[in-house]
Amino acid sequence: MVLVQIAAWSAVWSTLWCSSQAMKTLADQDAADADAVARCYSGPEQSVWELVMGKQIDIGGASSTLELARKAGVGPGMKGVELNCNNGGGMRALVRLAGVDSMTGVDLTKSVVETGKKRTEEEGLSDKIKFINKNSLENGLPDASADFVYSKDAWCYMPDKQLIIDQAARIVKPGGKVMFTDWIEGEGLSDPEAQRFLGLMTFPAIPTVKEYAQMLEKANFEVEIAENSGRFSPAMQSYVHMLKLQAVYDAKKLLGWDEEAYDKLISDFEFMAKLAREGKIIQGMFVAHKKDVRREM
Repeated sequence: MVLVQIAAWSAVWSTLWCSSQAMKTLADQDAADADAVARCYSGPEQSVWELVMGKQIDIGGASSTLELARKAGVGPGMKGVELNCNNGGGMRALVRLAGVDSMTGVDLTKSVVETGKKRTEEEGLSDKIKFINKNSLENGLPDASADFVYSKDAWCYMPDKQLIIDQAARIVKPGGKVMFTDWIEGEGLSDPEAQRFLGLMTFPAIPTVKEYAQMLEKANFEVEIAENSGRFSPAMQSYVHMLKLQAVYDAKKLLGWDEEAYDKLISDFEFMAKLAREGKIIQGMFVAHKKDVRREM
Protein backbone atom coordinates (compact mmCIF):
# COMPACT_ATOMS: atom_id res chain seq x y z
CA MET A 1 0.00 0.00 0.00
CA VAL A 2 2.80 2.41 0.91
CA LEU A 3 4.67 1.66 -2.34
CA VAL A 4 1.53 2.41 -4.36
CA GLN A 5 1.05 5.67 -2.46
CA ILE A 6 4.68 6.67 -3.02
CA ALA A 7 4.43 5.95 -6.75
CA ALA A 8 1.30 8.08 -6.94
CA TRP A 9 3.00 10.98 -5.17
CA SER A 10 5.99 10.79 -7.52
CA ALA A 11 3.77 11.01 -10.57
CA VAL A 12 1.85 13.97 -9.17
CA TRP A 13 4.91 15.97 -8.10
CA SER A 14 6.78 15.41 -11.37
CA THR A 15 3.79 16.83 -13.24
CA LEU A 16 3.49 19.82 -10.93
CA TRP A 17 7.20 20.65 -10.61
CA CYS A 18 7.22 23.26 -13.36
CA SER A 19 3.58 24.38 -13.12
CA SER A 20 3.35 25.69 -9.55
CA GLN A 21 3.37 29.41 -8.86
CA ALA A 22 6.17 31.09 -6.95
CA MET A 23 6.07 30.74 -3.17
CA LYS A 24 4.58 33.77 -1.40
CA THR A 25 7.25 35.71 0.50
CA LEU A 26 7.24 38.63 2.93
CA ALA A 27 8.14 41.87 1.13
CA ASP A 28 10.32 43.07 4.02
CA GLN A 29 12.56 40.06 4.67
CA ASP A 30 14.47 41.92 7.41
CA ALA A 31 11.26 41.93 9.47
CA ALA A 32 11.41 38.12 9.62
CA ASP A 33 15.13 37.47 9.99
CA ALA A 34 16.64 35.35 12.76
CA ASP A 35 16.96 38.31 15.15
CA ALA A 36 13.31 39.27 14.65
CA VAL A 37 12.16 35.72 15.39
CA ALA A 38 14.39 35.54 18.47
CA ARG A 39 12.90 38.81 19.76
CA CYS A 40 9.38 37.44 19.34
CA TYR A 41 10.10 34.25 21.24
CA SER A 42 12.06 36.01 23.96
CA GLY A 43 9.11 38.28 24.78
CA PRO A 44 5.38 38.08 25.53
CA GLU A 45 4.54 36.42 22.19
CA GLN A 46 5.98 33.10 23.42
CA SER A 47 3.85 33.34 26.56
CA VAL A 48 0.69 34.20 24.60
CA TRP A 49 1.16 31.14 22.37
CA GLU A 50 1.70 28.93 25.41
CA LEU A 51 -1.46 30.40 26.94
CA VAL A 52 -3.61 29.22 24.04
CA MET A 53 -1.62 26.19 22.87
CA GLY A 54 -0.14 24.79 26.06
CA LYS A 55 3.54 23.99 26.53
CA GLN A 56 3.69 21.98 23.31
CA ILE A 57 3.31 25.33 21.45
CA ASP A 58 2.12 23.90 18.13
CA ILE A 59 -1.19 23.09 16.46
CA GLY A 60 -2.52 19.87 17.96
CA GLY A 61 0.12 19.47 20.65
CA ALA A 62 0.86 15.95 21.82
CA SER A 63 -2.10 14.39 19.99
CA SER A 64 -0.78 15.71 16.68
CA THR A 65 2.76 14.58 17.52
CA LEU A 66 1.56 11.07 18.30
CA GLU A 67 -0.48 10.95 15.09
CA LEU A 68 2.63 11.96 13.16
CA ALA A 69 4.75 9.34 14.94
CA ARG A 70 2.20 6.62 14.24
CA LYS A 71 2.03 7.49 10.54
CA ALA A 72 5.83 7.58 10.29
CA GLY A 73 6.38 4.38 12.27
CA VAL A 74 8.43 6.21 14.90
CA GLY A 75 8.68 4.64 18.35
CA PRO A 76 10.80 2.55 20.75
CA GLY A 77 14.43 1.91 19.87
CA MET A 78 14.72 5.08 17.79
CA LYS A 79 16.88 8.17 18.12
CA GLY A 80 15.57 11.45 16.72
CA VAL A 81 16.49 15.07 16.06
CA GLU A 82 14.18 18.08 16.18
CA LEU A 83 15.23 21.11 14.14
CA ASN A 84 13.78 24.36 15.55
CA CYS A 85 12.67 22.66 18.76
CA ASN A 86 11.54 25.69 20.80
CA ASN A 87 11.12 24.50 24.42
CA GLY A 88 11.24 20.81 23.49
CA GLY A 89 7.61 20.01 24.25
CA GLY A 90 7.35 17.77 21.22
CA MET A 91 10.53 15.90 22.14
CA ARG A 92 9.21 15.24 25.63
CA ALA A 93 5.97 13.90 24.14
CA LEU A 94 7.87 11.58 21.79
CA VAL A 95 10.05 10.20 24.56
CA ARG A 96 7.36 9.84 27.22
CA LEU A 97 4.32 8.92 25.12
CA ALA A 98 5.76 7.31 21.97
CA GLY A 99 8.65 5.50 23.66
CA VAL A 100 11.41 7.10 21.57
CA ASP A 101 14.82 6.32 23.10
CA SER A 102 16.44 9.75 22.81
CA MET A 103 16.06 13.17 21.18
CA THR A 104 18.38 16.06 20.37
CA GLY A 105 16.78 19.45 19.78
CA VAL A 106 18.29 22.46 18.03
CA ASP A 107 17.04 26.03 18.39
CA LEU A 108 18.59 29.46 17.94
CA THR A 109 16.64 31.30 20.64
CA LYS A 110 18.52 31.02 23.94
CA SER A 111 15.55 31.77 26.20
CA VAL A 112 13.39 28.92 24.86
CA VAL A 113 16.32 26.51 25.00
CA GLU A 114 16.92 27.39 28.66
CA THR A 115 13.20 26.93 29.38
CA GLY A 116 13.31 23.59 27.58
CA LYS A 117 16.28 22.37 29.60
CA LYS A 118 14.53 23.34 32.84
CA ARG A 119 11.25 21.63 31.94
CA THR A 120 13.04 18.52 30.71
CA GLU A 121 14.97 18.30 33.98
CA GLU A 122 11.76 18.79 35.98
CA GLU A 123 10.21 15.85 34.13
CA GLY A 124 13.27 13.66 34.76
CA LEU A 125 14.08 13.31 31.06
CA SER A 126 17.47 15.04 30.86
CA ASP A 127 19.21 11.71 30.27
CA LYS A 128 17.18 11.21 27.09
CA ILE A 129 16.75 14.73 25.72
CA LYS A 130 19.55 17.16 24.85
CA PHE A 131 19.43 20.72 23.53
CA ILE A 132 21.77 22.58 21.18
CA ASN A 133 21.52 26.38 21.16
CA LYS A 134 22.44 27.01 17.52
CA ASN A 135 20.97 27.86 14.16
CA SER A 136 19.39 24.64 12.86
CA LEU A 137 21.29 25.08 9.60
CA GLU A 138 24.59 25.05 11.53
CA ASN A 139 23.78 22.34 14.07
CA GLY A 140 27.06 20.37 13.92
CA LEU A 141 25.27 17.00 14.14
CA PRO A 142 26.95 14.06 12.38
CA ASP A 143 25.82 12.81 8.98
CA ALA A 144 23.41 9.84 8.94
CA SER A 145 23.21 9.80 12.74
CA ALA A 146 19.45 9.84 13.43
CA ASP A 147 16.62 7.42 12.77
CA PHE A 148 14.29 10.34 12.12
CA VAL A 149 14.13 14.13 11.96
CA TYR A 150 11.07 15.86 13.35
CA SER A 151 9.53 19.33 13.49
CA LYS A 152 6.18 20.80 14.47
CA ASP A 153 5.07 24.12 12.96
CA ALA A 154 8.58 25.60 13.08
CA TRP A 155 10.15 25.53 9.63
CA CYS A 156 7.79 28.38 8.72
CA TYR A 157 10.48 30.65 10.22
CA MET A 158 13.16 29.50 7.76
CA PRO A 159 13.72 31.84 4.78
CA ASP A 160 14.85 28.96 2.54
CA LYS A 161 12.87 25.82 3.35
CA GLN A 162 15.04 23.74 1.04
CA LEU A 163 18.06 24.33 3.27
CA ILE A 164 16.34 22.97 6.40
CA ILE A 165 15.06 19.95 4.45
CA ASP A 166 18.59 19.39 3.15
CA GLN A 167 19.82 19.37 6.75
CA ALA A 168 17.21 16.77 7.63
CA ALA A 169 18.40 14.68 4.68
CA ARG A 170 22.01 14.97 5.83
CA ILE A 171 21.30 14.02 9.45
CA VAL A 172 18.92 11.10 8.93
CA LYS A 173 20.15 7.61 8.11
CA PRO A 174 19.40 5.99 4.72
CA GLY A 175 15.87 4.66 4.99
CA GLY A 176 15.20 6.96 7.95
CA LYS A 177 12.19 9.25 8.22
CA VAL A 178 11.48 12.95 8.24
CA MET A 179 8.14 13.83 9.78
CA PHE A 180 6.83 17.33 10.34
CA THR A 181 3.91 19.72 10.26
CA ASP A 182 3.96 23.35 9.23
CA TRP A 183 1.72 26.32 8.52
CA ILE A 184 0.96 26.17 4.80
CA GLU A 185 -0.75 28.22 2.11
CA GLY A 186 -4.10 26.68 1.22
CA GLU A 187 -6.38 27.92 -1.57
CA GLY A 188 -7.27 31.50 -2.52
CA LEU A 189 -4.82 33.45 -0.34
CA SER A 190 -4.45 36.93 -1.86
CA ASP A 191 -1.18 38.83 -1.88
CA PRO A 192 -2.42 41.49 0.63
CA GLU A 193 -3.67 38.73 2.95
CA ALA A 194 -0.34 36.92 2.61
CA GLN A 195 1.65 40.06 3.46
CA ARG A 196 -0.42 40.76 6.58
CA PHE A 197 -0.26 37.14 7.71
CA LEU A 198 3.47 36.72 7.10
CA GLY A 199 4.22 40.03 8.82
CA LEU A 200 2.25 39.38 11.97
CA MET A 201 3.66 35.84 12.26
CA THR A 202 7.27 36.85 11.41
CA PHE A 203 7.32 34.26 8.60
CA PRO A 204 9.66 35.02 5.68
CA ALA A 205 7.71 32.77 3.28
CA ILE A 206 4.87 30.28 3.16
CA PRO A 207 4.88 27.26 0.80
CA THR A 208 2.03 25.08 -0.38
CA VAL A 209 1.78 21.35 0.33
CA LYS A 210 2.94 20.68 -3.23
CA GLU A 211 5.98 22.96 -2.88
CA TYR A 212 7.08 21.25 0.34
CA ALA A 213 6.68 17.83 -1.26
CA GLN A 214 8.80 18.93 -4.22
CA MET A 215 11.53 20.12 -1.86
CA LEU A 216 11.50 16.76 -0.09
CA GLU A 217 11.92 14.93 -3.37
CA LYS A 218 14.77 17.25 -4.37
CA ALA A 219 16.55 16.26 -1.13
CA ASN A 220 16.36 12.54 -2.00
CA PHE A 221 13.27 11.70 0.05
CA GLU A 222 10.37 9.51 -1.04
CA VAL A 223 7.16 11.28 -0.02
CA GLU A 224 4.72 9.04 1.82
CA ILE A 225 2.29 11.64 3.21
CA ALA A 226 1.77 15.26 2.14
CA GLU A 227 -1.65 16.48 3.19
CA ASN A 228 -3.80 18.93 5.10
CA SER A 229 -3.94 17.79 8.73
CA GLY A 230 -7.41 19.30 9.14
CA ARG A 231 -6.42 20.72 12.52
CA PHE A 232 -5.71 24.37 11.73
CA SER A 233 -9.18 25.92 11.59
CA PRO A 234 -10.59 24.22 14.73
CA ALA A 235 -7.43 25.20 16.61
CA MET A 236 -7.58 28.85 15.56
CA GLN A 237 -11.24 29.06 16.55
CA SER A 238 -10.40 27.69 19.99
CA TYR A 239 -7.56 30.21 20.41
CA VAL A 240 -9.88 33.12 19.63
CA HIS A 241 -12.36 31.74 22.16
CA MET A 242 -9.63 31.48 24.80
CA LEU A 243 -8.36 35.03 24.28
CA LYS A 244 -11.80 36.67 24.09
CA LEU A 245 -13.88 34.66 26.56
CA GLN A 246 -11.73 32.52 28.85
CA ALA A 247 -8.19 33.82 29.38
CA VAL A 248 -8.83 37.56 29.07
CA TYR A 249 -7.14 38.46 32.36
CA ASP A 250 -4.14 36.25 31.64
CA ALA A 251 -3.68 37.67 28.13
CA LYS A 252 -3.90 41.27 29.30
CA LYS A 253 -1.44 40.57 32.09
CA LEU A 254 1.06 39.10 29.63
CA LEU A 255 0.70 42.26 27.53
CA GLY A 256 1.38 44.55 30.49
CA TRP A 257 -2.26 45.68 30.74
CA ASP A 258 -1.92 47.47 27.38
CA GLU A 259 -5.47 47.65 26.01
CA GLU A 260 -4.34 48.64 22.51
CA ALA A 261 -1.99 45.65 22.40
CA TYR A 262 -4.82 43.37 23.55
CA ASP A 263 -7.22 44.74 20.91
CA LYS A 264 -4.56 44.19 18.22
CA LEU A 265 -3.96 40.66 19.49
CA ILE A 266 -7.67 39.86 19.14
CA SER A 267 -7.81 41.45 15.69
CA ASP A 268 -4.79 39.44 14.54
CA PHE A 269 -6.16 36.14 15.86
CA GLU A 270 -9.59 36.80 14.32
CA PHE A 271 -7.87 37.52 11.00
CA MET A 272 -5.96 34.24 11.15
CA ALA A 273 -9.09 32.35 12.20
CA LYS A 274 -10.90 33.77 9.16
CA LEU A 275 -8.07 32.67 6.84
CA ALA A 276 -8.21 29.23 8.43
CA ARG A 277 -11.99 28.99 8.15
CA GLU A 278 -11.78 29.89 4.45
CA GLY A 279 -9.04 27.30 3.85
CA LYS A 280 -6.46 29.93 2.89
CA ILE A 281 -4.02 28.86 5.63
CA ILE A 282 -3.79 25.23 6.70
CA GLN A 283 -1.49 22.94 8.66
CA GLY A 284 0.37 20.60 6.35
CA MET A 285 1.46 17.16 7.54
CA PHE A 286 4.42 15.40 5.92
CA VAL A 287 6.11 12.02 6.22
CA ALA A 288 8.92 10.89 3.92
CA HIS A 289 11.81 8.45 4.00
CA LYS A 290 15.36 8.97 2.77
CA LYS A 291 16.20 6.88 -0.25
CA ASP A 292 18.93 4.31 0.31
CA VAL A 293 21.18 4.91 -2.68
CA ARG A 294 23.25 1.82 -1.85
CA ARG A 295 20.26 -0.44 -2.39
CA GLU A 296 19.44 1.21 -5.70
CA MET A 297 22.95 0.69 -7.12
